[in-house]
Amino acid sequence: MRTTPFNDNEVFDATKAIFEDTVFVNGMRKYLPTELVDYFLKVKDDVHSIYDFQSKLTAPFLLSVQKSSMASRTVTGTENFNGKHLYISNHRDIVLDPCFVNMAFYENKLETCEVAIGSNLAKHQVTDYIFKLNRSFIVHREGNPRELYQHSMNLSKYILDKVSTNEASVWLAQREGRAKDGNDRTQQGLLKMLSMAKKGNMTEHFQALNIIPITITYEFDPCDVLKTQEFIEKQHNPDFKKTFQQDLQNMLLGIQGYKGRVNFHFGKSLNDQLSVLEEIKNKKKQFTKVAELIDYSIHQSYQLHEINYVAYDILTDSKTYAEHYTIEDFNKFDAEFKQKLNSFNANDFDAARQYLLGIYANPVKNKFV
Repeated sequence: MRTTPFNDNEVFDATKAIFEDTVFVNGMRKYLPTELVDYFLKVKDDVHSIYDFQSKLTAPFLLSVQKSSMASRTVTGTENFNGKHLYISNHRDIVLDPCFVNMAFYENKLETCEVAIGSNLAKHQVTDYIFKLNRSFIVHREGNPRELYQHSMNLSKYILDKVSTNEASVWLAQREGRAKDGNDRTQQGLLKMLSMAKKGNMTEHFQALNIIPITITYEFDPCDVLKTQEFIEKQHNPDFKKTFQQDLQNMLLGIQGYKGRVNFHFGKSLNDQLSVLEEIKNKKKQFTKVAELIDYSIHQSYQLHEINYVAYDILTDSKTYAEHYTIEDFNKFDAEFKQKLNSFNANDFDAARQYLLGIYANPVKNKFV
């Protein structure tokens, strides 16, 4: 499988192949506004570069998603855009997180970044092509231990080369898959992978990656019930894995579902803080420290909303954050949570309730508790 993004000279043929897929075109007609689909069909033959694809197709699509599913979208921290970076963010939505990160660059007339996606999302030619036309590269998640080691080494070298040579910025989620319970924590395995291509000491290596954490805040999670159902499934069957069709269901619901107020915050480069690694001799503890720096930046930049404070107070049976919401807010969200939990049977109810509320309450815990 080709793992790297398309080059400009491959864009026209890849775009043509996408629009020759009748299932894809019929799906667009089903889920997208008619005028947007007509516009796509009109301009598709004028797409000859990655910039063309992202400006003529991706950006109008994202603006349509924003109009139909967001109360607002704000971008903060743009003063930190300087040079090439490894952007590490929390991860809530399969498709939209990296797309709207790149939208921020596009709107600021900057080059978009390359995006890491799991191989499980690129099993169909159309989705594979769309990701690669949006500058995505594939992260292999299947294989024997030797193959996975080699994939990780190749990925580590690829990311370091892109950023350290000033060729491109790269976006990575802070963990494999989304933080489905709202508890955003950087996986040390990710940092271990990034260190595999290390040149020099650990401080110099992570400074060469020029890491900037990004905090993504969605007021409402359209996939909150699906994520809770998946959690319950895994309680019954620890080996449960979503099918590609279930991944697509999550993608569509995440795109179409109402997200309320949305914010993308670009933090400061971690480089000035990384000298602390010189005082830590144990490699595992060094990874722990880098994860703590990333997580602190992400957590402190959450833009919390009434639903987060209500969920926390329901979960803890307290009024700790009552000043952040009204009685009407509390009653409305309490009723909505109860309605969402109606689909779970009695045996699963308590675990589902804890998990669903946690999706909204955990950001409060991470920022303040």
